[in-house]
Amino acid sequence: MIRLSNVIKRYSGDVEIGPISIDLPAGGIIALVGPNGAGKSTVLTMMGRLMAPDSGTVEVGGLDVHRTPSKQVARTVSILRQENHFVTRLTVRQLVGFGRYPYSGGRLTQHDEDKISEAIDFLNLTDLEQRFLDQLSGGQRQRAYVAMVLAQDTEYLL
Repeated sequence: MIRLSNVIKRYSGDVEIGPISIDLPAGGIIALVGPNGAGKSTVLTMMGRLMAPDSGTVEVGGLDVHRTPSKQVARTVSILRQENHFVTRLTVRQLVGFGRYPYSGGRLTQHDEDKISEAIDFLNLTDLEQRFLDQLSGGQRQRAYVAMVLAQDTEYLL
């Protein structure tokens, strides 16, 4: 379950999001719907620990994401951002391998390699896995990022 309790994010004296209190059950797919500027991305960013709320608590899978060690959070929740800008030249397989970092610390095991291959195969990227991200179409690049968060193998994906 994802639980937000009295979460508030203030941007200025007259711009704030919240307070938000909601319990989102585990399993299935949940969509946040609202107009531009309503705070959907901000709420997701706080759930994923990429931004701290000014007040309130965010729990994912029973963990307070802003008090739990990063490695433990990264084994529970993965995040696919709206925009991703890697300036370094990476292959699809290298990018997807980043999803295994919470488990491997950068030293990939055979189990990690298997998870990477599963994610690449699932998204039909096998023929592209040795290509560099800047050689892909926008849609192919997005599939590679999805493969990365799937390879992270978490219970929650934002």
